[in-house]
Amino acid sequence: MKRKEIDHIPLDLTVEILTRLPAKSLLRFKCVSKLWSSIIQSQGFIDSFYSISSTRPRSIVAFTNGLFAKDEDKRFFIFSSSQEGHESSSSVINNLDITIPSLTVCNNPASRCVSVNGFVACSLNTGLMICNPSTRQVIVLPILPPRHAPKMRGRCLGYDPVDDQFKALALISSRLPNNYSVEHLVLTLKGDKKKYSWRQIQGNNNIPPYSPVTMRVCINGVVYYGAWTPRPSMNAVIVCFHVRSEKITFIKAPKDVVQWWADSSLMEYKGKLASIVRYPYARFDSFDLWVLEDIEKHEWSKQTCEIPLSVWDSIEDGNMSFPGINKFGEIILAPTFLSRYHHLRPFYIFYYHIETKNIRRVRLEGIADDENFRRCYGIGKNVGPCKVFISPEHVETIRFL
Repeated sequence: MKRKEIDHIPLDLTVEILTRLPAKSLLRFKCVSKLWSSIIQSQGFIDSFYSISSTRPRSIVAFTNGLFAKDEDKRFFIFSSSQEGHESSSSVINNLDITIPSLTVCNNPASRCVSVNGFVACSLNTGLMICNPSTRQVIVLPILPPRHAPKMRGRCLGYDPVDDQFKALALISSRLPNNYSVEHLVLTLKGDKKKYSWRQIQGNNNIPPYSPVTMRVCINGVVYYGAWTPRPSMNAVIVCFHVRSEKITFIKAPKDVVQWWADSSLMEYKGKLASIVRYPYARFDSFDLWVLEDIEKHEWSKQTCEIPLSVWDSIEDGNMSFPGINKFGEIILAPTFLSRYHHLRPFYIFYYHIETKNIRRVRLEGIADDENFRRCYGIGKNVGPCKVFISPEHVETIRFL
């Protein structure tokens, strides 16, 4: 047998090997040959890579270097870590994926940085940033017209798995004499980015007035967020934006399901929509898990989860958030801000298992826990708090928008 025949690897085996490699390696390997470049950039390969990556999701941790940093000094960091073995680990090493300069992250309590089908979307003071940490592609969507700026009530990213389409949603709220009027703008992410523009959603003229309240979450082609209708503190509903059809529908909810801003967090729990609710004026020794059991009948279940106060001994303050639920069925609790400059502490997050009621603490190593890193970027020193965003079920993709 000739040497060339021994060294030759069949094309299908080459493709199979490539799909198992990290995303960053694949981007470098596009330079190996025209054949490899065409394989890696093909839609079939991109889909196969995403399918395999979905079996090993990663956790994303993102934070700013201070809300009041000078524009030229502002940085937004995105770290990631593997979830493999997390169920028994007391610490996890995080790696810096990308540093994005000159971004001002929205500081309202409902702002969120979430992973949607491989892309990370984060609300900015001036718009919406969409980033792929693997390819390092960053898109900042067009700023809305000035007439909308004072009335902006949130922006988010949605994904339709049927048409494989990303769309951004912006809510524009106007106060009327007795209630609120909400205008829905949408932007489709495809084609020439220079021609991206917001357009008003059509065919939703019969939507009753409502006031959006909670963070947004996209599950199986639907963006959900909590609201009150027809005005604040009245009837609680979950608003559903169907990404493909761009229709708006409501789901009735118990009043306790929708709380003001960060006190109510929507997420997916065992394939169902869930709301985690904590009460801001009570000691943080418990929270409620509400689950939408029947979407047609609007039926919800409730479970109260108790937390020993001793678990907060390692946290600088009680400012906590609920980023989501991991693949092991544990609810994640995390500090909202990094420790201050003169109180350099490890960054811990907590995992609460609903069924066993066990709670465990995990240290995230590499999250601004080095003095040189903090000094280099001025983290925590006279620049205000550094807000932290966590997205626990990020799936790597090599797709470009």
